Amino acid sequence: MDRQSFLKTAALGTLAINTLPSFRLGHKPFEKLKISLTPWSLMRTSYGTNDPLGIDVFDYPAVAKSLGFDFIDHEMFHFPKNLKEKDIDRMNQRCAEAGVQSAVLLTGGVGDIGDADAQKRKQAITLFKYWVDVAQKLGCKAMRNVCGEYITISHPEKLTYALEGVKELGDYAGSKGLDLLIENHNGYSSNPEWMIELMEKVNLKNVGILGDFTNWTLERNPDTFYPDPYRGIELLSPYIRAVSAKSEQFDREGQETTIDYQRMFNVLQKAPQLEFAGVEFFGNEITRNQGAVMTKNLIEKVTK
Repeated sequence: MDRQSFLKTAALGTLAINTLPSFRLGHKPFEKLKISLTPWSLMRTSYGTNDPLGIDVFDYPAVAKSLGFDFIDHEMFHFPKNLKEKDIDRMNQRCAEAGVQSAVLLTGGVGDIGDADAQKRKQAITLFKYWVDVAQKLGCKAMRNVCGEYITISHPEKLTYALEGVKELGDYAGSKGLDLLIENHNGYSSNPEWMIELMEKVNLKNVGILGDFTNWTLERNPDTFYPDPYRGIELLSPYIRAVSAKSEQFDREGQETTIDYQRMFNVLQKAPQLEFAGVEFFGNEITRNQGAVMTKNLIEKVTK
């Protein structure tokens, strides 16, 4: 089953979520929501590789502002490979000039803070502590990380190592005034029960979840998905502080064709800590700028 078929099939279930009235939830939904732009929408490259349609990372704040965004996310691999203090200062200057604020720094992919190997786990934690420092210098509210993506050991064993890594990195992020957000990023992390247990046992005020709309691959070869992404987000909602609002294709009315945005944000009314909706457009049928703006407009429409 491909991503589009999976999401359309899931859309048939749990219909009651779609009509959930906000007045029952004890808070005004989305009153603190800020829409940020995620860099992958405009820059689909990493560590200096060529992206003919991309932009220079230091032009990113100004471009984001020109598209109507007041907040931007950052991604570690869009920065120069040998990041220097002057590069961070330059980015901060560009943000100030453009009038945008930094939201979330996205990290991962170069080490697992829940690795079963103690030495590799320690190396990953040390590496991502460095990126916590970068996030603080950029003025970010949170840093995202991933763990549990690769299933090589049992559920409880992976949880044990993830707890160790998330606690240590979460404590460090807290000491810098930052939230640490763990994303459902395939593998164990796309199992809501595993993520909930992780959050409950870590039990740190500054540790939460970045909910991704489409990362629900539980296993590979063959691909096995968590059966209902809307239900998955609903279960994670008490811990969600930011979301990755994925988008790819739109119809004539401006609706995303593979994700029911109205339904997804109705579910997110049950996420009282939600602060950032990060636009992540990855389609190719329209321009990247168009896709980013259409996603932003759709979020604004469904959250009114």
